Amino acid sequence: MTLITKSEELMAVSVRQGVELAAIEAKVLLGYLEGHDYSLMMDEKFHLALHDNQDGENADNDQPYTIRDCIDFCQEMNSELLLEEAGKEGGDPDYFSELQKDELILGMMMERAKVALPPRTSTYDVVIVEYLKKVVPVEAASWEEAKMLVNEAWDNGTYVLTADDFAGVSFTLGR
Repeated sequence: MTLITKSEELMAVSVRQGVELAAIEAKVLLGYLEGHDYSLMMDEKFHLALHDNQDGENADNDQPYTIRDCIDFCQEMNSELLLEEAGKEGGDPDYFSELQKDELILGMMMERAKVALPPRTSTYDVVIVEYLKKVVPVEAASWEEAKMLVNEAWDNGTYVLTADDFAGVSFTLGR
């Protein structure tokens, strides 16, 4: 993998993905990544990967990336910077204006990227657990005896919980 440092390199990769970038657009993307300690890598087939510079030269955590992913990531970073700057008292109006320009540039790039690269989808196994609850009064000498009596009755079908006994639901990622 080769580190992308020049606008022309990013332009070459993005056009392979169906998104033509102007030099200024590529420069904006590379600037946001560099400013947040990330970089882009490309292989000999112009495939893109995101690299966290804090990992040094270790590429184990590098993720396959698309130009759409890159634009989306930079839009998120721009939004955070805009919020921070807007909340500052006596902030730099020129910097705020530059961030707003970047927001427009990133938005136009994303419109083109959405056409060329639909969002990637993945398959997720979602576990749905529904909780049913019924309170059963039982006369017994102890908690253990009460539990045993209700368990026997439940095993025999005396207590059948239905949708009327619904107490909640949870969703988790299945493995």
